[in-house]
Amino acid sequence: MSLTVVVQETALRALARIRSQDRDAFLAIRSAMMALADDPRPAEAVPWGGSGIFRWHLPGIRTLYEIDPESSTIYIINIARTAV
Repeated sequence: MSLTVVVQETALRALARIRSQDRDAFLAIRSAMMALADDPRPAEAVPWGGSGIFRWHLPGIRTLYEIDPESSTIYIINIARTAV
């Protein structure tokens, strides 16, 4: 079952900055977000405490997201660059 991925405003602004600075990183993030629709808990994602939020590290990028099983939706909360 494929879930719907919704990118919240904070994450959209971060994506816009990343896109303007590094198109390859933007494309990698976009592909990874689309993959979340089919696999919402990849091996690289870890629960962030007991909040229901997951922290997912990609090379040089950290993504925070939340899964809402009732509406079959994944909410991308924030995306940020990290030190590699």
